[in-house]
Formats: sequence, structure tokens, C-alpha cells
Amino acid sequence: MKKKVLYKTKIDLHYSISNKDNVVFESTFDKKPIHLEIGDGTIPQKLEITLYGLCEHDSQEIELQPKDAFGLRDDKKIKNIAKKDFPNHQMIKINNVLEVDVKQNDGKVTSTFAIIKKIEKDQVVLDLNHPLAGMTIKFKAEIVKIYE
Repeated sequence: MKKKVLYKTKIDLHYSISNKDNVVFESTFDKKPIHLEIGDGTIPQKLEITLYGLCEHDSQEIELQPKDAFGLRDDKKIKNIAKKDFPNHQMIKINNVLEVDVKQNDGKVTSTFAIIKKIEKDQVVLDLNHPLAGMTIKFKAEIVKIYE
């Protein structure tokens, strides 16, 4: 009986993420495949679910709408931060990606990434949306190996 991808299955995987115009954002096809356990959070759950039932050497390409991939863009995730609050002013460059701490509604602080979108006189505009939020993406995957 052929081994299939199920929850907790350990696999080696090649994958790529691109937009509808085939601009590739991330790919392992020209590198070593990634090793992961299904359900461990290595790749987003909505992408991981598409792998269930595949066998070794199976490949697939699917298109995912923003809500099913990296989420919809949320204008509430655009924040203005005073330049004086940056510990290092050399990091203030448009399109720089920064790791920032964000206080959630429940009071917990989590780390996330932000992109500098605009620099004004004494303010920096940060976008806390995932860089692929709001985009329809193509997810291509190939199961290289399934472990016992």
C-alpha cells in the first residue's frame, strides 16, 4: 500500500509560491527540499491541508484566494511610529522588513514582521500585513519523500 500524507507524517517537500503572473516569491525547487512534519506549523495550515492524501513523487499546483492563503489586507495593520522610537535610524529605509513586537487585544505581546512603506518628517509608516496578504497565489508542491 502506498504511503500517503496524513497528519503528523514526516515528509521532504519541494514547493513554490507565486502570484497569478508567475512571479515566484519563494521556491525550494532549485535547492534542497524542506523537511517537516505535517501539523508542525512549518508552512501555513491552509497550504498544508492541500498536501493531505498525496503520495511520494506526487505533485500539484493549486490557486488560493487571499482569504485562503495569507489573508486579506487589513488597513488597521498600517501604523505610524515616531522616528525617535527607532533604536537605530539606519534601519529606516523604505521596503525594509523589521521584526516588531505587537500588543494583542488580550494583552499578550507577539513578534511579527513589518515593512516600512513611507517615511515622513518625524513619522515612519509601517505595514504589519503579511507581504502576500491580499494576493491570489499559486502553490506548487512535490512530495519528495514520505517517512515511516
